[in-house]
Amino acid sequence: MVIHIENVTKYFGDFAGVKYISFDVFPGEIFGFLGPNGAGKTTTIRMLIDLLRPTSGQIFLFGKEIKSHSEEIRKRCGYLPGNFSAYGNLTGHEFLRFCADLRGIGGNPGAELAERFELSGQSLERKIKYLSHGTKQKLGIVQAFFHRPELLILDEPTIGLDPLMQEEFYRLLEERRREGATTFLSTHNLGEVERICHRMAIIRNGRIETTDTIENLRKILRKKIILTLSHPVGELKLAEAELIKHEGLTYEFLLGGNIGKTLHELSALPLADLTIPEPGLEEIFI
Repeated sequence: MVIHIENVTKYFGDFAGVKYISFDVFPGEIFGFLGPNGAGKTTTIRMLIDLLRPTSGQIFLFGKEIKSHSEEIRKRCGYLPGNFSAYGNLTGHEFLRFCADLRGIGGNPGAELAERFELSGQSLERKIKYLSHGTKQKLGIVQAFFHRPELLILDEPTIGLDPLMQEEFYRLLEERRREGATTFLSTHNLGEVERICHRMAIIRNGRIETTDTIENLRKILRKKIILTLSHPVGELKLAEAELIKHEGLTYEFLLGGNIGKTLHELSALPLADLTIPEPGLEEIFI
């Protein structure tokens, strides 16, 4: 396992930011971490990179306890914090050079990524405090990825990016995954998780509610059946389904039992249209 969190609790005074959370992230996985504001996402991330220490419980990265192997572990990680900011009086070039020097990397390792994310030489020569939010975010992505880390820990990585740059980010993430990198991704963007993540954990009020694949979570929800009739038939009931919405000739049911029996009932109706949609991540999350 790349990440193993076991019964971790973090108190701030009398307030518990997270409570007895446990989950694992496996090699080569893109793992989504979701929750509402104040749920404990950022607290968890800060403990993963040893900016905060847990009150109780243990955190292992690459099989090593982070408290006693902090520097060694962080050399193998790339980190993009939420609301990324950097030394405002440095230029973009100076900041990337500074990051490379800290990691003992020579040359200009961020140049290819900077070009890929349309960070022009002119932008990189400006002081960071004068850059737009989107340009700063691109700079943050470059500093997280340029040293080709084994583990990427990303907090809201696409916030402030336009749709084209978001697509470029997804391509980059998939390329690094194919090379063997693991990603821990915290985001509010449910579509993003549905598109790129293999598994996810949902945290609420400091506790992990569930950890599973999106496919398995979909199976937990009752299936919907949406049908439209070609003409009225009076009161419409299905023995194995619950009517939840009715507008004109369109009906929406929640399947509660045997789908075969329900389909048999439907075959006797004057159907103009019938769909059985898969639940989306937003529905699962709620």
